[in-house]
Amino acid sequence: MTTVAPDRPATTVTDRAELVPVPEPERRPRSGVLRLARKIGVTIAGLALIVAGIVMLVIPGPGVVAILAGIGLLGTEFPAARRVSERLNGYLRAAWRKIRRRKDAA
Repeated sequence: MTTVAPDRPATTVTDRAELVPVPEPERRPRSGVLRLARKIGVTIAGLALIVAGIVMLVIPGPGVVAILAGIGLLGTEFPAARRVSERLNGYLRAAWRKIRRRKDAA
C-alpha cells in the first residue's frame, strides 16, 4: 500500500509577488561593556573550576573533570585556552581508543 500526499495548488508568479518580505530584526553589536563583563565572568568561573579541580586532586572529587571543564569554559573566550582544550581532547580520545582496542582484544 502506497500513501500519496495530497496535491497542493501550484504557486503562481502573481502569488509570489504579493508576498511581503518580513524584515529581519536589527542586530546591534554588543556593547563593549557587556562583552567585557562576559569575558570577566567567564574568566572568573573558568579559573574557579580549575582551582577547584586542583583541590579535588588532593581531596576526593572529580578533579580532572573540573580542570577540563574550566579549560573548556575559558576556551569559549580565549583562543589559547581553546587550543589547549582541543589538544587535550585529542589526547583523551586517542587514549580512549587505545583502551577500547585492548578491551576488545581481550
